[in-house]
Amino acid sequence: MPRDRARIDPNRAGDALRRIVDLVSHRSGAVFELMNDAAVTLPQILLISRVEKAASASLSDLAEGSTASAAALSQMIERLVQQGMLDRAEDPIDRRRKAIRATSRACALLRKLEAARSADYELGLASLSGGLRTQLAATLELAVAEIERARAGDRRDAPADEEIAR
Repeated sequence: MPRDRARIDPNRAGDALRRIVDLVSHRSGAVFELMNDAAVTLPQILLISRVEKAASASLSDLAEGSTASAAALSQMIERLVQQGMLDRAEDPIDRRRKAIRATSRACALLRKLEAARSADYELGLASLSGGLRTQLAATLELAVAEIERARAGDRRDAPADEEIAR
């Protein structure tokens, strides 16, 4: 790591993060094994995750911001309903709307995938010194908190650039 922080270009953070993820991802194959055992694809996992975060969503809710067509999204939802990953029922408030929810089976799969991904990252970072791992964890926690605040629209507590550079 360069000692002179002034020479670190903050615009290269995305590239550095991509290279780290490339080095530490999928070390054990556990994520792929879980997905294969559950017979789900990455786009399906991403959809289940969006549904879970929303707690309840309609097809039009899920179509917003999706690159998939409404027809393709509808087919994916139907497959996931058939697999017991999503539940689709009449919305009790608006009976014209179909409420789509993640099932407990889908939520359990998401938790297993998160744990497997974290374990893979830990395995990939095992060669770092304890001090660097601690520093990396602290920096990543700061980044997560700032990104979450920005997504929530709250920039009041965001640290100044100089504070992060310490």
